Amino acid sequence: MSIERKKRLKNTLYLLHQKKQMTVKEIAQLLNVSDVTVRRDLQDLEDEGMLRRTHGGATVFGTSRKINDVYLIDEQTERNVKKKNTIGLKASSLIQENETVFFDSGTTVPFVVKYLDRELPITALCYTFQIALEFYYRKNANLILAGGYFNRDSNVFHSTHGCELIRDIRADKAFISTGGVDDSLGLTTYFYFEADIKKAMIASSKQIILVTDSSKFGKVSISYFASLRDIDTIITDDGIDDHYRDVIQKLGIELIVAQ
Repeated sequence: MSIERKKRLKNTLYLLHQKKQMTVKEIAQLLNVSDVTVRRDLQDLEDEGMLRRTHGGATVFGTSRKINDVYLIDEQTERNVKKKNTIGLKASSLIQENETVFFDSGTTVPFVVKYLDRELPITALCYTFQIALEFYYRKNANLILAGGYFNRDSNVFHSTHGCELIRDIRADKAFISTGGVDDSLGLTTYFYFEADIKKAMIASSKQIILVTDSSKFGKVSISYFASLRDIDTIITDDGIDDHYRDVIQKLGIELIVAQ
């Protein structure tokens, strides 16, 4: 990414944090660039969860990241975003109308929601600010937020009561994320309190769908939450290596490689 574009992205976020909501034309005029350039920048920033696109513009919501630290994607990050888009598009196609669906935290799950038909009638349970906000604008979605204390580092709400709520609900599908997938040590995550929430979702769902890009295979994070045997379906990109393809096949897990 060029220095010029990095600066433009930072300036775009700065303007939005100052005014909360702006149109494409307003941003273009202030930054002296074309509407097309602004739309492309806003799409990339939305993909990273930094803002929300609106009709003709964008708005920002609470975020723990400072403007100086925000997503200024290098080539590798850009590739990961493309993979997550592909995974999210495929995963969203598995959701049927009137289903009850659990949506986990992580950086891949929001892409599932992104590609979900905005008019689809479903009941959605989540525990992240970002996904709750996304469903807030969908009139046919029955939203359940497992609340509690808000952790800004992970963008999640967590509490004992939130876990109990999840355990009391039965879902058709749960879309689960992970910080690491290891054939011996299982699925792990960065935050211990997220592990408890993930366990509750897995125990309360008919179908457990792991959505993760291929870079997570072979990695281990600090908090264990499930065995690979607990997963019914894995959706990932074509970067998954042959070793894990074989492991998944032997365990009888459905593997979907999003193209």
